[in-house]
Amino acid sequence: MNKFLKAALLMVCATVLSACATTRIYVDPQYHKASYESLRQLAAPMLVKVTVNFQRDGKPLPTANGELRENVERTLRASRVFTPIENRKVPIELTIVANKIIDPDTIRAKGFGAGLTDAVTGPMIDDNYEFNFTYLSINNHQPVQAAYLHAIHIAPAASGVKATALNNAFAKVVEDVVLNFIKDLQDNGQV
Repeated sequence: MNKFLKAALLMVCATVLSACATTRIYVDPQYHKASYESLRQLAAPMLVKVTVNFQRDGKPLPTANGELRENVERTLRASRVFTPIENRKVPIELTIVANKIIDPDTIRAKGFGAGLTDAVTGPMIDDNYEFNFTYLSINNHQPVQAAYLHAIHIAPAASGVKATALNNAFAKVVEDVVLNFIKDLQDNGQV
């Protein structure tokens, strides 16, 4: 192999490795609307039965249900609005379907934006989610339904946006959408 080809190959390898070294994981900030502080916490949180279903492109992926449930229940407990409970009949039921959307046409149709587009230079990989909530209470005649979008971005370093660890990114996405849902329930007088 001639010296020029070796030098070019070394430069390509160095570029790829440096790009990998500066790649970070970001939870899209545009979907973070509510916080624990913005909720009206209750002295006695309401008991709620939680059902979760994780999907990939609309097809059930039961192996991810445990992680989804764990993050939903942790957020509900920390909200001090709801306390998840199992194996007992309670007057409130909450069903959450999390759909990881892989199909790019579906992503465009659902209106996902790239909240980091202005802050990132270089290629970005998106992990897009749609969450559908159904809240059923004996006090409401009709179930309350709501849908929320969210995304995780894998991209080069972005200015002004805090990177997170991979194992924390999905937990933060779930926390954001659960808090947004609780806040919407409270703002609409349903909790």
